Amino acid sequence: MAPVLGFIPLHIPWILGIPLFANPDPFDEWYHGRGPGVGDHPVEGFLGMPAGAFYLGILCILAALGGTLALGLISDWGLTFPRWIPLLRGRRVPPWLPLTPTVLGSVLMIGYSLTLPTQLSEQLDTSSPQDIFTTTGVLIGLPLLVAWEIALPMAGWSYYRRTRRRSLRVRWGQGG
Repeated sequence: MAPVLGFIPLHIPWILGIPLFANPDPFDEWYHGRGPGVGDHPVEGFLGMPAGAFYLGILCILAALGGTLALGLISDWGLTFPRWIPLLRGRRVPPWLPLTPTVLGSVLMIGYSLTLPTQLSEQLDTSSPQDIFTTTGVLIGLPLLVAWEIALPMAGWSYYRRTRRRSLRVRWGQGG
């Protein structure tokens, strides 16, 4: 639930251009593709949206997909394709299908988190009105990330164990 109830609601105001937990002027520059990191090549936007809104929208879509993936890992519909999926409905979900993005997502999040102590100490030491996001915004977002990076691998491990046991029972003739 961390990505759906935590990450997405925190980012919706930013997608709409509202600098919640952000410094208004640097946020506005970043939101419109002219902020730090773009150099001499500002990005005008994509699909009629400002660059920041597009980027944050993609992140929210990925978070929603990750939340749905995690829910599938702990639900029965993660074992059998739901009836609303044509051609596959009722068939067993191959375990590699949800476990592959689970492992990749977990590795990426954990790898990113290894940089967080340095980033957080820099944020606390050098925080200024020129920063895009305030220290408060960072401190709200970090616990959500930590919760997500603990919950996703745990759900993946649970799914692996459930599907592994089931396939072993079937292999040994003990039913499904």
